[in-house]
Amino acid sequence: MNSEAEPLLRLHPAAMVIGALGTIRRSISATVIPGLVFLFSQGLSPWTIALVLAGLAVLAALAAVWGFLSWRATSYGVVGGSFRLRQGVFQKSERTIPLEHVQSVDTVQGIVQRAFGVYEVRVETAGGGTSEPDASLPALGRGATEDLRRGIEGARREPVGAERESGPEVLRRLSTRDLLVAGATSGQIGVALSLLAVGSQVFDEFFSEAFFRNLVDSLAPNALVLALILIPAVALVAWLLAIAGTVLAHFGFTLSREGDFLYIKRGLLERREATIPLRRIQAVRISEGFLRQPFGLASLRVESAGYGEDAGVSAVMFPLLPFDEVQALLREAAPEFAVSPALRELPRRALRRYVFRALIPALVLAAAGALVSFLVFEASFGLLAIGLLPPFALYGWLRFRDAGWALADDRLVVRSRSLARVTVVAPRRRLQSRSVLQSPFQRRLRLATFGTEVASGGGGSALEVTDLGFDDARYLAVALSARADGRREREGALP
Repeated sequence: MNSEAEPLLRLHPAAMVIGALGTIRRSISATVIPGLVFLFSQGLSPWTIALVLAGLAVLAALAAVWGFLSWRATSYGVVGGSFRLRQGVFQKSERTIPLEHVQSVDTVQGIVQRAFGVYEVRVETAGGGTSEPDASLPALGRGATEDLRRGIEGARREPVGAERESGPEVLRRLSTRDLLVAGATSGQIGVALSLLAVGSQVFDEFFSEAFFRNLVDSLAPNALVLALILIPAVALVAWLLAIAGTVLAHFGFTLSREGDFLYIKRGLLERREATIPLRRIQAVRISEGFLRQPFGLASLRVESAGYGEDAGVSAVMFPLLPFDEVQALLREAAPEFAVSPALRELPRRALRRYVFRALIPALVLAAAGALVSFLVFEASFGLLAIGLLPPFALYGWLRFRDAGWALADDRLVVRSRSLARVTVVAPRRRLQSRSVLQSPFQRRLRLATFGTEVASGGGGSALEVTDLGFDDARYLAVALSARADGRREREGALP
């Protein structure tokens, strides 16, 4: 696929079926509500059912014809240093992407693709900033997928020895045990609770308000017992849903490397294979979740410029591993980010600001709770809201204790905490900007906020250290700017 004279290639014939199924799915999604209204307004008579079945048969026939025409109209290839994609039944279009602009060649194998043994191939460019890939081929065989990937990536790397024959080197696999632990400690229970809330709204549609009123009246004498049973039950279901979501997303997670590319395979129902060029990685995030840190566990994410189907969102590099093994994996996968220096702590005078900021929401809640208690219950019940203050103050102290920074081996390391403790490693040359901000309250304590940014997707990802010493913030800004200016001077002679 390297010659101008070489013809473009066609998709696998399974693309006809996949295209037809996509047309049927979109048509049904657009007509399901009007169809149900018509069906129930006319009643479930034999004539109505026959009419609906006839409409579905016509839709299937038209979708099959459209799938065939779309398959015939689509062709692709790597020609003259560019990836070309032609498509369109009535309105023809041709997309040409220079190979040097291609960010990655990712594959997705959904249930339909797995049934036919084919892959959906997604070509992403470095400037991609939307949720959709720049070019998508819905069905290629395994051999055609590998040929396309080699045709694109071969222009950007030189294979060494038998690298092509041996394939990518597997660096680490996620075991079934670790997968379940990752789900149990993922902290996604909030997402699962929202799903349960949506499900409860659907449940409301099938039962009247009188039904719930009678149910509450009958259970009112045992409300405390009911709450003690119901709340743990809902939490357990949400926790199990969080585990199930993690299993579906990260089943079979495998991290491999070949040359200057990382490969990630994952997924149970929908198998995904993503490519991450090392040259595009801007920063690595080491996240120790609130539930994982006591067990010494962490996850790795990468910020990659212009990468991923969710632009501007970091991609999972590895979902769960012991924190003590993070540096060893980084040395194999992305050596530029393998560094673990001793971090400089924040000055002691910053502690009061961290605690005060943490106490603000607690004070608001305590005031609201006291007011409600005074109006509804006895005034003494309002004092219970004061119990919120110690845990919030402890949270502020934890944020202060875990914050830190270091500038070592030409890399900036920043650590902070929200619920999870996150350490970010970014090489100097990846930093896009530097800033030192100082509010009047910080100026009084000779504190400042240092901020910088790395490119990520269509935007940027911020790295920030709040309330470090003003001299330290100025040192970081000057040191990083001086290095950046020196690099620009060295590159000034380049065309």
